[in-house]
Amino acid sequence: MIGNASMAETAFHGLALAATVAGIAGFYLSAPRQQWLPRPLAGRSSRIIGTLALLEGWLLWSVVMHPVTALFTSLTVAMLLLTILPFAAAARGAMLARREG
Repeated sequence: MIGNASMAETAFHGLALAATVAGIAGFYLSAPRQQWLPRPLAGRSSRIIGTLALLEGWLLWSVVMHPVTALFTSLTVAMLLLTILPFAAAARGAMLARREG
């Protein structure tokens, strides 16, 4: 056990985090100016799947937290990922350019 959390609560937190990451990845990778894939993913289907994954993450966090706390946790993780993904892609591109040139 981690602190007072049971294994089930820890599993819910992990699954909720994974679902939120998958949802944000679906949104980001469908953006026309994303830099991780040669071509963006199909827009509509990726956004629908991303929305469902984000909803799933919120619902999983709602099992172990108050729903409002779960919503703010989901939004905080989403903002963090939407900030990190473009910077990580730019750093990756710079590292690849340095290796080639």
